[in-house]
Amino acid sequence: MRIALVAAATLALAPAAAAVGPWLGTADEAAGYTLSQDGATSTLAGETGSLALPGAWGFPRVTLHGAVGGLSADGRTLVLVETAGDHPAQATSFLVLRTTPLRVLRTVRLRGDFGFDALSPNGSTLYLVEHVSAQRVAEYRVRAYDLQRGRLLGRVVADKRQRDWVMSGYPVDRATSSGGRWVYTLYMNPDNYPFVHALDTASRTAVCVGLPWSWSDDHQAIMDAKVRLDGRRLVIGGRFALDTASFRVSKL
Repeated sequence: MRIALVAAATLALAPAAAAVGPWLGTADEAAGYTLSQDGATSTLAGETGSLALPGAWGFPRVTLHGAVGGLSADGRTLVLVETAGDHPAQATSFLVLRTTPLRVLRTVRLRGDFGFDALSPNGSTLYLVEHVSAQRVAEYRVRAYDLQRGRLLGRVVADKRQRDWVMSGYPVDRATSSGGRWVYTLYMNPDNYPFVHALDTASRTAVCVGLPWSWSDDHQAIMDAKVRLDGRRLVIGGRFALDTASFRVSKL
């Protein structure tokens, strides 16, 4: 497996040249598919067959804990990320495939440094984490790419309630609702409190909820925290619960 370029425990202290912002590296296995490399060709294999792909591609990692994304909830769309090149990058490429039969739908090439974030349940919208600054490696914004029309949408996917919130941090862990509509990601931020980014992948909207959890007092617990859905609650590190309807936080 290809691993992220920076160890999770040292991200907060890593220099700009080493930290990779939203790009967490890639894996060779995901959701029943495997990728192998032979020179300048990648081979994707799964239950529906295999496909030779020019270039170097990988399944996108989406958290510091090693979770891997790329497959839509309905199982019909698969997204790979190009692995060649340095980060931050001048341009980023993604390969979008149909799984049955296994074939390439389109190549998405964008100016700038982007990381995979999520897919809408039916694979019509690709969500990306855009690297904002080479100097401020932890700052980012979420963008939506319309895969049906083949274009990056101009509007940033942000919490309309908090227009002055600068998104900054690294994704620690995540949980996804049944059916894949909501993606809840816990972010750590050594300069501020951790927060949960709740992405509604169907409506292209998001909510950010800060957690009253001090990094200086409990940084290792934040780095190790797991999130899971328990009914209408998102349980965070066994210490907090987020009501997914009201987005209110309570201590456990």
